[in-house]
Amino acid sequence: MIRYGNPYIVTTFTMTQSSSSPNGKPEPDTTNYRFDEAFDFFLSEFGEPHDRVPIPESVIDAYRDRLPEQLFVYWRALGACGFHDGLLWMVNPDDYRDLLDMWLDGSPFGKRKDLSVIARNAFGYLYVWGKGKGKVITINPNLNIVYYNPEIDNNNLSSKEEELEIKCFWAFSNVKFLDETDGSGKPLFARALKKLGPIGSDEMYGYKHRLALGGKESLGNLDIVKLGVYHHIAQQMGAVMEPIQVITI
Repeated sequence: MIRYGNPYIVTTFTMTQSSSSPNGKPEPDTTNYRFDEAFDFFLSEFGEPHDRVPIPESVIDAYRDRLPEQLFVYWRALGACGFHDGLLWMVNPDDYRDLLDMWLDGSPFGKRKDLSVIARNAFGYLYVWGKGKGKVITINPNLNIVYYNPEIDNNNLSSKEEELEIKCFWAFSNVKFLDETDGSGKPLFARALKKLGPIGSDEMYGYKHRLALGGKESLGNLDIVKLGVYHHIAQQMGAVMEPIQVITI
């Protein structure tokens, strides 16, 4: 454990206007598209995307040397979007650049230019991809923990190997693993969705009272909050009473 003090490919689809997102907005019907077998399996488990926002070609060009080409296939077809009522989100890494820099500033990874946020969950976890490596970092803003996988970081993947790795990232995403649990081990997501309603693309389920300050991992302590604001508060707390930890997994 390291502590640091300064908070530092076939794509065919048709689109017709039909269903609504969890937030009540009309959504294109994308049930006829097909990707690779791995992503099709992911869709069979997580359902159709919602709250879709196109990712510009300019962003794809900017990240061409940082992310696998296969991810751009998904971006072009789906954009940034949520899955499974907002449990998991495919994101535009440009929207998370400042947050990533904020968390990694002063850490062993602060000067790296190969890291990008590619996804996040409903509870604000950020999933960070390393070019030619895979998902090397997960950031948990609820506990101020940066989880780091050195084995994956030691990878030196070819382009084809990295495309397989990004397919596996989506195919092996697990609803149970992405969920949070309360103090008795009971999953929170479905109950939070029912009680609080769905989250938007810039929102998350966050704890009203910080866990490190005595807040409970409970449904009653959750609320819908702006993701960016929540992350900034969490990171600022690191300078006062919740030191950010890097934990090797």
